[in-house]
Amino acid sequence: MTRPVRRANTRANTRKDYSEIARKKITSPSAVAKANGGAVRRPSILVYSRNKKGKTRFCLTAGKGKVLVVDPERGTDRFLKADPHVWHLESWEEIDDIYKFLRTGDHPYEWVAFDGTTRIANMALRFVTKRAEEADLNRKPGQVTQRDYGNAGELFKQMLYSFHALDIGVIYTAQERQIDGGEGEDEDEEVEVSNIQYVPDLPKGSRAALNSIVDVIGRIYTVKVHGEDGNEAIERRLWLAPSVAYDTGARSEYKLPPYLEKPTVPRLVALLEGNK
Repeated sequence: MTRPVRRANTRANTRKDYSEIARKKITSPSAVAKANGGAVRRPSILVYSRNKKGKTRFCLTAGKGKVLVVDPERGTDRFLKADPHVWHLESWEEIDDIYKFLRTGDHPYEWVAFDGTTRIANMALRFVTKRAEEADLNRKPGQVTQRDYGNAGELFKQMLYSFHALDIGVIYTAQERQIDGGEGEDEDEEVEVSNIQYVPDLPKGSRAALNSIVDVIGRIYTVKVHGEDGNEAIERRLWLAPSVAYDTGARSEYKLPPYLEKPTVPRLVALLEGNK
């Protein structure tokens, strides 16, 4: 008589060793830097401002040939002297091409600058709306639903997370929008609140996602100063300090100044890393 084969206790054999998993996964910033030859990950930067305050000019300071500018607004066309490397973004579908190109690593770029995230977010919405119209022939052309806004926001967030995972610095620029100071805020009663706030001009969910992944948020503005010749001159500044009126702040273990005069990408990175 054949005896039945006794099966092994597969549950016991496949039990995970969580201590071993933790030893492989837990690390520290210094260990990561050491593994990269002392190099620290390039930061993600968000700058916003009103029109014609220098957002594009700031992006170009990352270095000629070192930054790829993704331009949906033709804002780089007049920078003939700087002559940057530009990818003129014409449709949302190209975002995937840019991502896959940069992911190959077969390029000289240390930075990618999305010079116009306000327009890019609108591209995502048009892409979603067009697909919805093609899927539903009874839908009224040009109609935008709340569901479209939600789907476009998810597309935009996926774009952010994809580029954030690349071994390359990322710069985002956006237009400025004025909102009610109490819009969507759940603050302690003792926290000072401004009646008016100035924030990047993006849908609320997309703005929150972008704010959460970048290392620094700055607002570009201009002031009049006395030049060396005694005449007044226009100087650009980048506001960095947390503020009740502006959506600003930075992730750094070093004390940063309230604002950076004549801001450039290298000077901002040096501040974040404590190399003043």
